[in-house]
Amino acid sequence: MLADFSCDTNLPFDAVCRAISAHDPTHVAGPITERLIDSLGLFLIIYIVGRVVRRVCDAATTRGVADRQVRTLIHNVVTVVTYVAATLSALVVAGVNFAVLVTAAGVGTVAIGLAFQDVLRNIFAGIWLLLERSFRLGDNITVADHSGVVQDITLRTTTLRTGDGRLAVLPNLTAFSNPVVNSSTYNLVQDVVTVRLPADADLEAAIRDARQVIGSLESVTQQPAPAIRPQLDGEAMLLQCSYWLDHNAHDPNVIAAEVARNLWKVGRTQAAPPKNA
Repeated sequence: MLADFSCDTNLPFDAVCRAISAHDPTHVAGPITERLIDSLGLFLIIYIVGRVVRRVCDAATTRGVADRQVRTLIHNVVTVVTYVAATLSALVVAGVNFAVLVTAAGVGTVAIGLAFQDVLRNIFAGIWLLLERSFRLGDNITVADHSGVVQDITLRTTTLRTGDGRLAVLPNLTAFSNPVVNSSTYNLVQDVVTVRLPADADLEAAIRDARQVIGSLESVTQQPAPAIRPQLDGEAMLLQCSYWLDHNAHDPNVIAAEVARNLWKVGRTQAAPPKNA
């Protein structure tokens, strides 16, 4: 596993090794000291270079438009690569056979991959989600049967705050392999309020009044225009009123309550004209 354990003229501190070996009858202290100093020195050099690269990456992503999660991902990746490179380089300089390191790393990778394949799949899915940026913090999304506001995106999970105040923790593989509906991508969203008309209501007048009521609300946009559609529910008549609003400027729940309150009187102040006998 170890290379030829003697003073190496290719290493920077070969003179130190030979000076120690001249006074050491075992000729062991010199090579150990030489490899220890060289390994620590190389580790520190790679570590310092990695820190510089990490600071440059942090500054570049901070000045850019990268999300906090993407900045954290890049920061952590650079950190891991730095430590792995510094450790492997130090071991090689210390005399560990490089082929043995590669073999051990390959066997370890296979073992870890088999033992933690689900975790690794979620991690790779999380990296892809962070880079693809299909949704961000604060977005209102629907994944499979779960809907809510994105609270956090880590390498393994995505957390949502549901509409009833609960916290849903989804494996990233779920968001990666299922369709994601992002309700926050566009400013304008459509909402629907349905009202039940009295049996004696004048349908044409009710549609006209409902369109006028919704159109008079400042929070409802006129383009796209509101749409009023009558529907039958057994023997009752319903009006399905759909409209568009800017969800960043207005709370959709508050606007829906206001629309419902104003539509409540539609069809209740006018009766249908009597039919001819």
